[in-house]
Amino acid sequence: MCYNSVQMTIKPFNSNLEFTTNGELSLFFIGTGNAFEKDVFQTNLFIAKGKDHLLIDCGTLCSYVMEKWCNTDIKDIENVLFTHPHADHIGGAEEMALVGKYIARRKINLVITDKLKKLLWNESLRGGIQYSEEGKMTLDDYFNQLPIKQIQKKPFEMHEANVGSINLKLFRTRHVTTHKNSLRDSMLSYGVIIDDRILFTADTQFNEPQLKFLLEKYNIETIFHDCDISGYSRGVHASYEELCSFPAEIRKKMYLCHYTKVIENIDTVKAGFAGLAKPRQYYIF
Repeated sequence: MCYNSVQMTIKPFNSNLEFTTNGELSLFFIGTGNAFEKDVFQTNLFIAKGKDHLLIDCGTLCSYVMEKWCNTDIKDIENVLFTHPHADHIGGAEEMALVGKYIARRKINLVITDKLKKLLWNESLRGGIQYSEEGKMTLDDYFNQLPIKQIQKKPFEMHEANVGSINLKLFRTRHVTTHKNSLRDSMLSYGVIIDDRILFTADTQFNEPQLKFLLEKYNIETIFHDCDISGYSRGVHASYEELCSFPAEIRKKMYLCHYTKVIENIDTVKAGFAGLAKPRQYYIF
């Protein structure tokens, strides 16, 4: 059974992950939980539009969930975007790289900035897949970096890329910081605007000025926002209480993700939010 919002249709998962659409934009969460969730798993997002697809983040549990929940093999993923180098977002990148090279026999197309590409290789992947029977490898031996251009420097950097018909704008987020409220001293991380319609924060602290800037610049229909409800990662993720402080017109288009089971005890719709992002269903625009 499907039901509609003003801009969106929600459709339940059937038997296999749908890699193509009739032209509409489809979002499907492989998981919607935080790094430690084993029920709704980690927040990794699959996008399809027409004949094009993209996986945003591939965490430690991603390939398992895709196979067990979605009847889909990680080798079928041709395009990936990594938002930042925490394991629940890039923990499956090594498997993806090796499966691509030795099983699918092709490179995976990668949406990534040059800075994050260097960080991903030198501090996360190099130790596991640098050596092969062919000699020393680089990230470029496993992934094909897609063209990406910087479109904004201030008040925060933004980059733009395309995966076929899917337009992506990556904006720098403030996630883990060594100095409070400092973007310059924070871990390198990005949120994503999809087709100038959907805003997916990935992991971020509460940053009201940034979100309002993006909402004023782009005609955002729906927001999928990082939400900490556990209490142990405050100052790293936006807390539920902080998100409740947004005006009603923002909350009503906001779905919460990256949560723990604790949030199931809260009526987020009654609090003015669109609700919880949930796995095993399609958000179709």
